[in-house]
Amino acid sequence: MIVLLVLAFFLTLGGLVLSSLQSVSYAERFVREVYMKQQAYHVLTSVLPYALDALRREDSSVDTLQDRWALPFVVETDRGSLEVVILDEDRFFNLNTVGKGKVQREVFERLLGLLKISPGYSDRLLAWIGREPPNFRSEFPIKGAPMDSPYELMYLGMSDEDLYGREEGDVSYPGLLSLVTTYSSGKINVNTAPKYVLMALDPKIDGPLADRIIEYRSSKPFKRVEDLVLVEGFTFDILHRIRNLIDVKSTTFRIKATIKSGDVETTLEIVYDRSKNRVIYKRIY
Repeated sequence: MIVLLVLAFFLTLGGLVLSSLQSVSYAERFVREVYMKQQAYHVLTSVLPYALDALRREDSSVDTLQDRWALPFVVETDRGSLEVVILDEDRFFNLNTVGKGKVQREVFERLLGLLKISPGYSDRLLAWIGREPPNFRSEFPIKGAPMDSPYELMYLGMSDEDLYGREEGDVSYPGLLSLVTTYSSGKINVNTAPKYVLMALDPKIDGPLADRIIEYRSSKPFKRVEDLVLVEGFTFDILHRIRNLIDVKSTTFRIKATIKSGDVETTLEIVYDRSKNRVIYKRIY
């Protein structure tokens, strides 16, 4: 009996020692990660002015995927791998424009349809931003103000497939979050817009025509919106209907600078309004 008690005592003591060692190891890793993230933050903030300066130096009358800002920048440093990616927010559909008119709402509903998402979410979106449709009763909360982030779509009851994408047979549909923004001028840059956003602009812009637009701009970026009629199948009627929705330049850019050092990754993300020369959003994670 005494032997069993002694054995139980040593087993318990061993478990406590092991638990203590694991706690110390976790604490050391935590302190190490905090230190490395602090060091990374200083590097990332020093890189940011160069990225902003590159955007200011570009020709702001036309923005294309062939511009230097659109090319990822990767370099190895003594603190790890540094990657800087710049995306223009004007390539996406601005969710806050849904409440500005019938045309914008129709574009949003077409985008939903192309992604196999119920067009009824346009009513929920209008209610969320305080533009409640007539006779609409929402079971979901209402913000009553413009959206600050596309992730607010989660409050409208959208599924993960709606937000992040779905597979149906051999067809892959992108998620809505990959095609929308809340930071932009409201006009869509046809030099950078993805295929589904181009198709949502007008019922006559089908998949093949969107592909021809993308192919054409890859070698001859549009200098003005009227140049779209140079693409086979793009008519003046289409141009007339979407002229007020589109542009060939961008005003708002998202800059993501990331340092990877071992198993620790730190990202500084900002949204920059070039037309006003100011940062309108910033976070580090």
